[in-house]
Amino acid sequence: MLSTENNLASSSLSAEGKESIIAKKMWSIGGGKGGTGKSFVTLSLGIRLAKLGRKVVIIDADLGGANQHTLLGIRHPQYTLNDFIKRRSDTLNEVCIETSIPNLKLISGGDDILYLSNPKFSQKARMLKHLNKLEADYILLDLGAGSSFNVLDFFIYTEGKIVVLSPFPTSIQNAYGFLKTALYRRFNRLFSKNEHVLSLVKESMDPENEKKIQSIIELVAEIDKIDQESASLMVQEIENFKIKLIVNMTKSEKDKKTGDIIKTVADKYLGITVDVLKPIDFDKQAEKSILLTNPLLLHEKGSSISIATYEIALALLKA
Repeated sequence: MLSTENNLASSSLSAEGKESIIAKKMWSIGGGKGGTGKSFVTLSLGIRLAKLGRKVVIIDADLGGANQHTLLGIRHPQYTLNDFIKRRSDTLNEVCIETSIPNLKLISGGDDILYLSNPKFSQKARMLKHLNKLEADYILLDLGAGSSFNVLDFFIYTEGKIVVLSPFPTSIQNAYGFLKTALYRRFNRLFSKNEHVLSLVKESMDPENEKKIQSIIELVAEIDKIDQESASLMVQEIENFKIKLIVNMTKSEKDKKTGDIIKTVADKYLGITVDVLKPIDFDKQAEKSILLTNPLLLHEKGSSISIATYEIALALLKA
């Protein structure tokens, strides 16, 4: 577990709450811009884990752009995340809604786009605190696209981190950029009260920085010169920043090796461990599932999504 909790929620989380992050297997699913099929991957993993007998809650944390309820064939959710944020409900458990799939519940994103897309600090901290109180074995957070602070804060908060990308060059670039930005967001929060270290962290984010820092290893070396304790803490954070990577919509053997590119570059420049999971082949069933709003079509016998997500689910069960 991270040696120092995310500052955003640490003030309101008890020791008991922190331990439950691991016990409940909380996973954030994010990565770069949209179009990678992230929501489909999240839903399909949720279905697969539910079919394996685990109690699963999917949280549509794409604040202001929710679509999980539509994918599940739920036209008008009885409750949404908006009810919790606006304090019409006291807990996240109260806004969980049943789905057509046994063991799978959904917390739908709200329909108040302007209000939800920019929650206040206190609202976000309250939501993070209550994540630990959800009645579930697995909690899957379907994050929004991009690298906004809202997305990054949820991503770095959870112990489990999954990045979904497609084999296109732009998606590869965005996925790496997302990982780098998330890691630096973590550093910024971790060293927010250490002016000298924070200054070095921010300087290193500029590719043209004066010290010519081009990798995390070089950043650690520079920090070690002024603060060995902080350098040691950063190394520990990097070691704990473990990523699961899923390449979606692959069509060739070359596509399936896309994850290895991210793994190599992330190891060289960020020093983080990337575990490349089973790639998911392009499957026309996904389009059919969207049109018919029937998620179970994703799990018809023999579909590439069904086969791949079964292997991925097993990997998550062992994580």
